[in-house]
Amino acid sequence: MEIDINLFSRTRHQALCLVLCLLALTASSPATAQERVLVVSDTWMPYNGTPGSSREGYAVEILRVVFERHGFEVEYRRLPRKRAVADVRSGRADILIGATRSELPDFVFPKTPLGHSDLCFFTMDNGWSFTGPESLEDVVTGYVQGHDYPQWFLEDVERHPGRFHALHGEDASVRLLAMLAEKRVQVIPGSRAVIGYYAQQADLKDRVVLAGCSRDDARELFFGLSPANMPRSRLLADILDKGVYTLRNTGQLNHLLIKYGLKDWVKARQGKGGD
Repeated sequence: MEIDINLFSRTRHQALCLVLCLLALTASSPATAQERVLVVSDTWMPYNGTPGSSREGYAVEILRVVFERHGFEVEYRRLPRKRAVADVRSGRADILIGATRSELPDFVFPKTPLGHSDLCFFTMDNGWSFTGPESLEDVVTGYVQGHDYPQWFLEDVERHPGRFHALHGEDASVRLLAMLAEKRVQVIPGSRAVIGYYAQQADLKDRVVLAGCSRDDARELFFGLSPANMPRSRLLADILDKGVYTLRNTGQLNHLLIKYGLKDWVKARQGKGGD
């Protein structure tokens, strides 16, 4: 049996060329998986809204400004809250918007908070006010499943499920406000910034009443980073701390917040002596 040496040589040469071409394409690729930062959360304006819109939310805009300056590509996806938490915890996503240390103690957190979240209660009944957990005994309260509520609230839900109505999935906060307007629930808990934003968007600002807040349950909000992606998450947290510091001290953060009708949460609290 005769072997065509020339054919063998040509085949080997073609294979070598193919390998070199593939290596060249890989080397010249403008972005790798390591350079992408995947951010997830359910809709929670003014922190985060519709991906790709002109008003993605101030938290998303902060992430884009900070990380794109370091050569990262920020991809933002909306997911139901429970799915978003699970994806970040497992490492399928990098960052969760609007996490608290008490809710997710296993996550990695920057030193710099994303904002300040107070637990307030809203109603359309001018005769009702929140004076403590016992205030919820005679009303139907709507809430978003998977959000970070205090332990006393969750225990009350477990003991008296008939007095509570849970919503989950996309736009849960918006739908919860609609239920309040339709009188399907009498009270909803939430952040002043979030409920205020949606009430204004739905032209309900003059009808929705802030009926009191639980001062003991005010918390700082953070970007929560994946505990499964170490040491990458530590690096991203450090970039966030330095980036937000720069935005705040150059005035860029305040300029960004004005777009959403907000003020710098740190300076606002310092001016009021705490909120």
